[in-house]
Amino acid sequence: MKRRSFCKKGMAVSGALVADPTFLFPFDQGCKNPSDIPLVDTHLHLWDLSAMDYPWLQGADNPLAKNFLLPDFRQAGNAFPISKMVFVECGRIPEQYLQEVDWVVDQSEKDSRIAGMVAYFPLEEGDNGLEAIELLAKRKIVRGIRRSPIFGHSGFLRGLELLKRFDWSYDLNVNFRQLPDALALVKRYPDQTFVVDHLANPDIAKGDWKTWARALAPFASMDQVYCKVSGMLTKAGAGWELSDLQPYFDTVMEVFGPDRVVFGGDWPVVLRAGTYSDWMAAFYSLSQHLSPEEKEKLYYRNAEKVYDL
Repeated sequence: MKRRSFCKKGMAVSGALVADPTFLFPFDQGCKNPSDIPLVDTHLHLWDLSAMDYPWLQGADNPLAKNFLLPDFRQAGNAFPISKMVFVECGRIPEQYLQEVDWVVDQSEKDSRIAGMVAYFPLEEGDNGLEAIELLAKRKIVRGIRRSPIFGHSGFLRGLELLKRFDWSYDLNVNFRQLPDALALVKRYPDQTFVVDHLANPDIAKGDWKTWARALAPFASMDQVYCKVSGMLTKAGAGWELSDLQPYFDTVMEVFGPDRVVFGGDWPVVLRAGTYSDWMAAFYSLSQHLSPEEKEKLYYRNAEKVYDL
């Protein structure tokens, strides 16, 4: 991506900011107001602790150990033009994966913007899981699978092959140290669509940009791999500044290009380091230098393509 001069800069963005995007920064005539462009949030979580079991949410000192439901998200995101959402599995116990999908179907009937889901499935079952994955496929809301990769596991590799039967993507949730293994995996499946969650979880708080950027660079030639701009605040920590985030955003745009990047809100996990509005204000500022066409791709067109929304 060629670098461009930025549109006129406005107010600084920090972890304390809550902003209406309309007034985030003044726009030159050639820059389209971001609130005029629909936004697909490809990374929404909701959970009801009375409905399913979430081991990672246990503990009285965990600020996320409470219900986060549709009314809560609507309150958090009502200032922004969210046109569609993709629900991403929330780490309930593995045995409840089908129950979670049915619960999400119910939520989509309450808010039609939930247009797709990235569900959990035990891909390591391989061919033994074929009947179960066909049962999952009957839930038409499913658009992809997220299950932490088991590199080198023959059952997992065979299970991953099954996704093409349903034209599902695979959300690749790895940390940046796992990127060499992830690269080998995506090379093995050139016809499978992958989405790298959370920029591969770089350690933004420690500022280790070079190590992460070197590991990410080879994905530039992997046309079947997309990257999700999400989780940046939580990786940066509560004291984040916009300047901490910009090199990571710019690198992702350079490696994947404007055709292979999508937006994710990661609500409510984002609350560990800021509000949804904080992240939206940061995201709009990070992307303000993109052309109107590039913004449309990043904000919604790429997401609609990847997740068949």
